[in-house]
Amino acid sequence: MRTLKLGQMGAWSVVVLAGSLLAQAQTSSWVAVIDGVETPCPEIEMGDPAVVRAILDEGKNRNQVMSHLRHLTKEIGARLTGSSALENANNWTKDQFASWGLSNAHLDKWGEIPVRFDRGPSYGKVVLKRTPRGGGESQYEPIRDMQLTWQAWAVGTEGPVRGPVVKEPQNAEEFLAVQPKLYGSWVLIKAPPAVGQRGIRDRVGTRYQVARDARRKVAEGTSPENLSIAERLSLEPIAGYITTSSDERVWTGGAPGWRNLDADAIPPGPQVVIRRSDYDFINSRVADGEPVEAEFDLNCTFTKGPIPVYNTIAEIPGTEKPDEVVIISAHLDSWNGPGSEGCTDNGTGSSVTLEAARILMAVGAKPKRTIRFILWTGEEQGLLGSRAYVEANREKLEKISAVFVDDGGTNYEGGIPAATSQVDYLAAATAPTNNQFYSEVDKKYLNVNIRKQGEMRTGGGGSDHQSFIQAGVPGFFWDEVGRADYGYGWHTQNDTYDLAIAEYLVQSSTNAAIVAYRLACAPELLSRPPAAARPARPPQGRGPGAGERPAGGAN
Repeated sequence: MRTLKLGQMGAWSVVVLAGSLLAQAQTSSWVAVIDGVETPCPEIEMGDPAVVRAILDEGKNRNQVMSHLRHLTKEIGARLTGSSALENANNWTKDQFASWGLSNAHLDKWGEIPVRFDRGPSYGKVVLKRTPRGGGESQYEPIRDMQLTWQAWAVGTEGPVRGPVVKEPQNAEEFLAVQPKLYGSWVLIKAPPAVGQRGIRDRVGTRYQVARDARRKVAEGTSPENLSIAERLSLEPIAGYITTSSDERVWTGGAPGWRNLDADAIPPGPQVVIRRSDYDFINSRVADGEPVEAEFDLNCTFTKGPIPVYNTIAEIPGTEKPDEVVIISAHLDSWNGPGSEGCTDNGTGSSVTLEAARILMAVGAKPKRTIRFILWTGEEQGLLGSRAYVEANREKLEKISAVFVDDGGTNYEGGIPAATSQVDYLAAATAPTNNQFYSEVDKKYLNVNIRKQGEMRTGGGGSDHQSFIQAGVPGFFWDEVGRADYGYGWHTQNDTYDLAIAEYLVQSSTNAAIVAYRLACAPELLSRPPAAARPARPPQGRGPGAGERPAGGAN
């Protein structure tokens, strides 16, 4: 082979050679992290290194993820499935995708719900009734503001409702003794044991069903004397119930049977859940015989449906294999308890997905495969949007290389589980992120660890990746690594914009863009298990998104 000296080469050849050498130097400097150990990046061609460098530059120096998150949380707010706020978020995110030049930005209808539930500003406070010694009109002195929630799709109040607090009777004798005092009273339910969110939600849901069933039994001819104490209590003209969580968080969920809800047959009697300290404050004073009253304004609106519900979808078309797809996603919906802004569950993941799309468009990325961005809804009620998408696109699933879900809060995309056959591809896809994002707080680089797990498993976290795994598509839930306490905000009044950690979301959005581009330019689709090894399809109805999960998990 003839070797040319620099002086014998044309100017364009010099430029091409220099660019090639620079690209090789950049690529060789990338390191993968596999099971916590840095290793050379696998030599797999995954797009143009210059595009990857541009992604890093855009993501590190002009990142807009916090702007997206601020709009979602502060301007739109919490986003319950089927609510007006979520529909606003669907339309806003669609418009954002379109404004950046993505193709086919649209709302993808996955179903309908019978009743829309919109929650308004609400409050609760403890008041003391004071009667002047010389007579005259009683005065009510507010002595404590409470933090509270109540189930979505359950009745609230029509304006402020104040009434005395009465402890729940435990037997027939106590019921008869307290019955004359029940009119307009708030009934204080005995505190539950120190259980987690699922236990609290189930207790409230059970009482909701008791109230509904008691009315049915009486309508069918059952005498009230033959009902349980809880059933008899639900038929009394009380203001509502007060119960407590196990700590200072109040967890919001949904009323049982909400997907078949009749807006004209919602049981009366709101069930308010308050902080444990608020409960103890009330319970202590009631036990001391003080004339404690509670005032709640539980603002909500029911709109009869059917109400359409959507996922938001947009894409960057592939230049060579447009029918093959890499999906970057998160769920846009949240619970909407009073105080919550739907930040870490899952405004953060939604904003990361938005910013990954913006970055790729800003650098003019031209992936070989299509990169599709999806913001799911109905995740909190059982992965409803993603399950419907899988069912509607079963004939196209074999063309999906991988689905990534960011749904673990405000920590950074610090790792991912990988089957043995997937390790090299995922290591190469994530390598450019490593040793790029240094945290002065954590005193380390925010790197991405590929965790070898042998065979493809269902993975951690009950989120939308599960819908795809059940269909045999490689689905991945990012390990969220960092200093944030995910459980503090999860489904509670604390889930506000202030919890977001900007440096982590910058890393996550840039990493998501890099991984999407590199896998979309990889030689082959990501490997998947044979059909015989795939897990059975999950049952319909309540899914992983409706229940308990470990800290840092999904939903």
